[in-house]
Amino acid sequence: MCQFVLISSGIRASRRLRVSGYLPQVMSCPSGFLEKFRDLQSFRLHTGNVNAYNELKLKRFSSSAEELSACLKIQLASTPAATDFRNNGTLLLCDNAHIDKYERDDLKITMKLFLSRWCERELKEAVDALKDQLATTSIELLIVAFPELDIVDGESEEEENKRWIKHVLPLWTSLETLIKSGEVVSLGVSDLTLNQLEALCDEVDTRPTVDHLKIDGCCVVPPELQEYAKNHDVQLLTHNDPIPFPTREVFHSFCTLNEETPLCSDLFEPTWTVRYTVWVRRRSVMASKGYIVAFVGTEAKKE
Repeated sequence: MCQFVLISSGIRASRRLRVSGYLPQVMSCPSGFLEKFRDLQSFRLHTGNVNAYNELKLKRFSSSAEELSACLKIQLASTPAATDFRNNGTLLLCDNAHIDKYERDDLKITMKLFLSRWCERELKEAVDALKDQLATTSIELLIVAFPELDIVDGESEEEENKRWIKHVLPLWTSLETLIKSGEVVSLGVSDLTLNQLEALCDEVDTRPTVDHLKIDGCCVVPPELQEYAKNHDVQLLTHNDPIPFPTREVFHSFCTLNEETPLCSDLFEPTWTVRYTVWVRRRSVMASKGYIVAFVGTEAKKE
């Protein structure tokens, strides 16, 4: 089952993008909160603008997972009140305040989606969730970090690549639909090897424009990959995201220290995570950065 409740901001803008900043607040936990929580099959958390927190903005994190963990420790330090838990499945961590408004044409939105399973509907729902939260109709760049394949004993590299592309193509068809509809301008991939990138480019109509690479211990991209990327107009960019992105581990680590938080009960498990950045064009200023994490009920996940 791959169904999630869409987050609704209740605010729309055609020419301006809403960039939100959340301020911490102390919350109490009414007795009816957990009962409401148990009725949900799914929900999402949105950190809001991470840069709104000085303790996060000024610190250099070793990875995006560490940054997300630090943000959640601040925002989930107390249990959200029932009034912040809306019927549409949105859990508000903090008050929502506008920090600024920009002309949409002056902004570039980059979204990186970390998938934990091969589900086309989750891909579309993640895009819809970000568009909804930023009150925009399009995203300039969507980078997808695909789930890891299960290990098959005795499988050759060639066989594994064939199995990988078989899983990727249905997702890529959904991504191409987003391109055609104008919801996404360009597509990127994360940590594809030369063989994977070649296989994907050979099979699809809309090729990736970015391969997002994690370079451990050195600063050298394999020459063959550099040559192929250059010849096929693929930009090679680097990142510090763990592979795979440890969404579940981040929350379990937090829950170890906060066992009384309803979010940390065994009712839910996190699935996909989105990290986004909003840049002001021509000024190279980051207007906003944040995370959206989707949760599904453990019972619903079994269906």
